[in-house]
Amino acid sequence: MDRSERNARAWQNPDNWIGPRWLGLYRSADDDRLWVPKVPRALGWTVNLARPVGALILMALVTAVLSIAYRVLGA
Repeated sequence: MDRSERNARAWQNPDNWIGPRWLGLYRSADDDRLWVPKVPRALGWTVNLARPVGALILMALVTAVLSIAYRVLGA
């Protein structure tokens, strides 16, 4: 089995999708991609949280959004 088949099999496994379905959190050590499409694909892309860099990217994105919201709302 080549890498693309292994990645596709991991992506299709519902056990690798965590949290609420609408949130689209993905964690699979078998998938070597950092960015993966959400299910359904029309919802965009998500980060593979099984990759150390993936968890850092997600934390950075959440921090940036919260920081901007804090400044815009003037809290």
